[in-house]
Amino acid sequence: MSHKKWFGEMFSKPYWNMVGELAFSNFKQKDQGTFFGFLWTLINPLLYFLVLYTIFNKWMGSKVSDFPLYLIIGIVQWNFFSSATTNAISAILSNASVIVSMDVEKSALVFSSVLSVLFSHIVELITLIIVFVLIKGTISLYWLWLIPLLVLNIYLVVSFSFILATVGVYFLDMSRIWGLAMSIGFFLTPIFYPMSVISQDKRIIILCNPMTHIIYAARSILIDRAMPAFGGLLYVVILSTILFVFGFAYFKKKEGYFVEKIYG
Repeated sequence: MSHKKWFGEMFSKPYWNMVGELAFSNFKQKDQGTFFGFLWTLINPLLYFLVLYTIFNKWMGSKVSDFPLYLIIGIVQWNFFSSATTNAISAILSNASVIVSMDVEKSALVFSSVLSVLFSHIVELITLIIVFVLIKGTISLYWLWLIPLLVLNIYLVVSFSFILATVGVYFLDMSRIWGLAMSIGFFLTPIFYPMSVISQDKRIIILCNPMTHIIYAARSILIDRAMPAFGGLLYVVILSTILFVFGFAYFKKKEGYFVEKIYG
């Protein structure tokens, strides 16, 4: 299928109906369609929060105002990026039987893998907003900026996902490699620490991380009730666009060989 034809189909209702059905199926297969699986969606980031808060509150609490809220925002935003990109690695492999038995556009599998994790992330965001309302006692119109920020976060995740889904077919150890990358990335992202504790010569490393800007934007919106810094978000847009163009082209180039590689 040509790129022009694919883009035309991508904006069609049947395409996104298929994406939704695949995402819901993926969501249920991962036990998130059950009550306890759904409950784990909320417990998992909460456990991270309790551990990190217990360890770092005495140190970081003196450097960051509203440290509990600062911390939980970082965890929720990072959790979506990490979980969605990790899930995308197996988007093709775990749906090999679907590719063989159905006339399905393979790119829909990548979008559905992200959407299935997005369901959980939206629940986390709603819970987070409720917590803020209970603690602060008021709401803010600035919180509406969370919507375009969420769209940007999805764009970033999808951009990585096309690359990871393709590489995941050819390198079966990609899940382990990416898991290690996410473990390192966790500490290279200001989730439980502020930029002020990082030396000036090391900050460039943290600032090159797109999730740094996503997380700081979310904190500006929710905690400071202010507009996010658009310079950092512009960087995320540019990076995501570069990754998407490359990832999509790479995916379309290799998709015709997926079945042969999986069953060959």
